[in-house]
Amino acid sequence: MTDGHNDVHESVTPVEGEQDYTQWSSAKLLERVTALEKELRDQTARSTLVLPPSARIASYMFDRYELLAQKRRTPSLAHQPKRSRSTRQFDPSKYSTRLIALKFAYLGQRYNGLEYHANNNTRFPTIEEEMWKALDKAKLIFPAPNTALKEGEPNWEGCDYSKSGRTDKGVSAFGQVIGIRVRSNRPLEKQAIEELALNDGKDAQQDGSESEAEDDTLVLERAAFDHVKDEIPYPQILNRLLPPEIRVLAWCPSPPVEFSARFSCGERCYKYFFTQPAFWPTIGTEGLRPDRDLGGREQEGWLDIEAMREASRKFEGSYDFRNFCKVDPSKQIDNFTRMINRSEIVEVKSGDGEPKGSLGLPEFQQFYPPSLQATSASTNGQHADEAAPPVLQTSPKIYAYKVRGSGFLWHQVRHMVAILFLIGQGLERPSIIDDLLDVEKHPGKPTYDMADAAPLVLEECNFPDVGLQWVHVGDYTGNEAGIRKSGGKSDGKHGLGGTVDELWRVWHKHKIDETLASSLLSRVVREHRDVPAADRSEGGSGKSHNCAMNLDSQKVYQGGDVARLVGRYTPILERPRMETVDAINAKYLQRKGLDPPIRNGARSSMVE
Repeated sequence: MTDGHNDVHESVTPVEGEQDYTQWSSAKLLERVTALEKELRDQTARSTLVLPPSARIASYMFDRYELLAQKRRTPSLAHQPKRSRSTRQFDPSKYSTRLIALKFAYLGQRYNGLEYHANNNTRFPTIEEEMWKALDKAKLIFPAPNTALKEGEPNWEGCDYSKSGRTDKGVSAFGQVIGIRVRSNRPLEKQAIEELALNDGKDAQQDGSESEAEDDTLVLERAAFDHVKDEIPYPQILNRLLPPEIRVLAWCPSPPVEFSARFSCGERCYKYFFTQPAFWPTIGTEGLRPDRDLGGREQEGWLDIEAMREASRKFEGSYDFRNFCKVDPSKQIDNFTRMINRSEIVEVKSGDGEPKGSLGLPEFQQFYPPSLQATSASTNGQHADEAAPPVLQTSPKIYAYKVRGSGFLWHQVRHMVAILFLIGQGLERPSIIDDLLDVEKHPGKPTYDMADAAPLVLEECNFPDVGLQWVHVGDYTGNEAGIRKSGGKSDGKHGLGGTVDELWRVWHKHKIDETLASSLLSRVVREHRDVPAADRSEGGSGKSHNCAMNLDSQKVYQGGDVARLVGRYTPILERPRMETVDAINAKYLQRKGLDPPIRNGARSSMVE
């Protein structure tokens, strides 16, 4: 063995029966390799010879048998346990965020209101639950952990969440607005640079000096990212995840830093829809309602629209509406003054589908309300000074009570509508509103039911002092030109999967249902009209269903699908009174063992 710098050579003893190639010369080795290559080619040629048919069949059957045997020995993929699909972890720190405003609409009949309350199990979900699930699934929000909530419950912690108006169970909205902090496409570096430049700018203003180079850098960084074109299409993403009854209509990319959808909202507008007649009148003397100084007997079901309009105008102005709301003692509200900017009854121009002509039957015309018998000389080709026959309403009409105000108390609109319906039915005079607004004379609210929830809609929320610039679904940019993208699914508004397409499906279903019910109603009313009026009023029982019986079985309409029998009607001011607001609040505090709140003069803005 040599020193460590030299290789170590050891003799290798060949195995018995094998050739020892270590002693072969190069020429002999080359000859051996050539011979082996020739032998390999000969073996390959022999293996490709054509076999006879019997041999080929036997070979195929043997291979097939081996394949089946192998399958039996190998477990089937269907019986193998599926590997769990690994979910990629979402890292919120890699994304920037921004505060935006969302405007959306919903049909609320199948929802338990807008607001979600923890540990409150209801039959229907709330709008907030559906909105939160869509935002969370799209990874648009990054809520802070909240141990008080269960997994999957709406959590708005750290999202700067605010809402313009709370709608109750069954109430819809066409212009609901929320403010929320969401994920943004803006690169995180640009956001950090903008914040740094903003802080540097404040320091420079304090020092009296500015850096032009930093300003130029900030301008270039901001110009590189378009806050609308380059941003996430929030409405389109959310509309793919939301139920068809909930649609995001627009978003605002630049609300003020201190924006609150609740406190920044300067005006809210509600609409309450109803029909004329309010419910189906009974033909003949059965349907006469008692004379309550209305100029004669009139048929039930019809509303005095002009009396309702006169009464609705009495709401306009700043008044104490404690007799037109539901008191929630947990809020400890002591200021019930609200400003109503506009209050009116408007006719809604409806399309086809009503049971046309059915209300013009002779049985109805006998006791047709005089207030609805308009004359039209031009229609009948007569001069203005000639007596023209009345032009009768032969199809139901749609009206709406429209009210605008800065804020509304809990259930305020539905209480206002309930009183208007009583006035329209001739059960109360318009002056009842003056009486109920006089809280010195009537400090306790009389007991009466509020109107039904389904026809109520939060139509819009306005922000006159903020000036939000909305980017609507289908807008290419947020400018006034309203440039549209080409049609198709990517448009977001038109085309397959667009907002219009989804709302058309909802409308079409309800329109067909309405048409079928309308046609059936019209058919039933017009069939078998040969029964004498006297026999119909007698009812075959020998008793006359005259107007006097209505005194003990008054029908009262409250906005629902049918009128409700309430027995003998008791005027509002003759009914029992509830306790005053102060008494209700004091009892709540005593029951909870709480101290009275410190009043600082700021009024609570509890909305409908």
